[in-house]
Amino acid sequence: MQNIKTRFIANIIFFCLIYALMFYVVARAVSLVMTHDEAYSFYNVKHFWYVETLCTGNTHWFNFLAIKASVLLGLEKASQLRWFSVFSAGVFLTSAYFWIKSLKDFPTKFFAFAIALLNPFLIDYLGLARGYAAGLMFESLALICVSIAIKNNKRNMATLSLFFAGMAAIANFNFFYFFAAFSIIYFYRFHLKQGLEFIKQKLFYIEWIYALAIAWLVLRALKFMTECSNDIGDYGGEELVTSVFAGMIDTHIYGKFHTNALQLLAYLFFVVVFGTSLYGILAFKKHKIVWYRLSSSLLLLMFALMIINKWCFDVLYPTYRTCLILYPLIALVLVGFVSSIVTTKKIKAVMLYVFSAIMAIHFITTINFSKTFDYYQQEDSKLCFDYLKSIGAKKVGLTGELYGVYRNYYQMTEQYKYPFAAEQLNTQVVLRDNYDAHKIKEYEYLVLFPPYNMSFYRNQGIHLKGMKYFGRTGTLVMRVITQ
Repeated sequence: MQNIKTRFIANIIFFCLIYALMFYVVARAVSLVMTHDEAYSFYNVKHFWYVETLCTGNTHWFNFLAIKASVLLGLEKASQLRWFSVFSAGVFLTSAYFWIKSLKDFPTKFFAFAIALLNPFLIDYLGLARGYAAGLMFESLALICVSIAIKNNKRNMATLSLFFAGMAAIANFNFFYFFAAFSIIYFYRFHLKQGLEFIKQKLFYIEWIYALAIAWLVLRALKFMTECSNDIGDYGGEELVTSVFAGMIDTHIYGKFHTNALQLLAYLFFVVVFGTSLYGILAFKKHKIVWYRLSSSLLLLMFALMIINKWCFDVLYPTYRTCLILYPLIALVLVGFVSSIVTTKKIKAVMLYVFSAIMAIHFITTINFSKTFDYYQQEDSKLCFDYLKSIGAKKVGLTGELYGVYRNYYQMTEQYKYPFAAEQLNTQVVLRDNYDAHKIKEYEYLVLFPPYNMSFYRNQGIHLKGMKYFGRTGTLVMRVITQ
C-alpha cells in the first residue's frame, strides 16, 4: 500500500498525463480538416429534411443538436462544430482519472492508463463531431454512479446511473447494447433482488417507464432506418470474434503493422476477455472489487445480446468504430483481473511496466494532427481545394473520397465556400454507359485518389497533364486538355 505522499505524487503524475491527452484531443479537433461523416452530419443540419436526417445511422442526435447550436451561432469551422465531442472527451477523461486515482499501486495505475486511454483510435473519435465521444461520456458516468451507489448504498446515485445509461443509447444507437445490459442488471440489483417490495415503490414505475421509453425510441428509430434505407444493415460482421476482437486489434495497432496473425490474435484476445470476465463474476468474494464484477457482468451480457440479435434477427456484430462501446468495459475487466490475481509485487511491477511501456511507445508513434484511421482519405482535401482555388479552377471532376466533404461541408457553409463547381467522378467501377466518360471534356481539372482508374478516359480525345500531387494521401490533380 502506498503512503500518502507517494499516492499524492502518483495522482499528480496521472493528472498531468490525462490532461496532456486532453490537450492532444483539443489540438487535433482544431487542426483536423473536416471528415466525410462529419460533413454529412453538417449537411443534414444545414439542409434539414427530417426523412433524410432520420434515415441514416450517421445522424447521432446529441451531436446533431450540438452542430445545430454551433451553426445558429455562426460557428461553422470544423473545430467549432466539434465542441460537444471535445466537452464529452473532457468528462470521459476526467472519469478515467478518478478511476485511476482509486487504484492502489503505481504499476496498476500505469497499466490502467495505458490500456484504457493510450488507444489512437479512441483518441480519434474523442475529437470528431460524431456521437461516439458523447456515448463514451455517458457510459463512463453511468458506471461511476452505479459503482458509488452499490459501494456506498446511495439510491439517488443509482437512479442517476440509469439516466446516464439511457443518454448513452440516445447519443449513439450502438450504445443500446450497453443500455440494455445495464438495465437488466440495474432492475435486478435495485428492484427484483429485494423481493416483491418493489411493487409498492413509486420509483420502480418511474424508472421502468424511463427504460421502456428509451428502448422504444431507439428501436423505433432503428426500424425507421432499416425500412427507409437499411443504412446500418451492411456495417458489421458475421462472426463475434472476427468482427469484434479482430476489429479492435486492427484499430488499436492503427495501421502501423500488417500481420497475418490477426485472426489468431483476435481469438486469443477473446479468450482473455471472456476468462477474466468470468473470473470477475465468480471470484467476487475473493477480490471484492465492485466495478470489476459489474463491468464483467455487463460485458458478458452484452456479448450474449449480440449473439441473440444475430441468431434471431440477423443483425450483424459490431466491428471497428461500433466496438467503441466495449473499450471502457474491457479496460475495467483487464485491470480488475490484474489487480486481484497478481499479488507478487516485483513480478506484477515488471509485467505491467513492460506491457504499459510497449503500449505507450506505440501510441507515441501514432501521434499526428492531420489524419484519422477511418477518414485518412480527407487528410489533404482542404489543401487540394485551396490549390484548385489558387489556379482559378472553374469546373472540376472530384473523386468520391473528396466529393463528400466538398458538397456536404464546404459548399454548405456561409464563409468557406469554394468558387469552383465540382461533380463526382466514378473511378471505382466499370460504367454501363459512356455518359461520365464523355462528360470528362467539360471539366478543366480532375482530382483522383488512389488506386487511379483511368480506363474510362480511353478514346475520349483528351490529354491529361499532372498538376499537383499530395504525397500524404496520393491525391492527384490533373488538367484536362482537349485534343
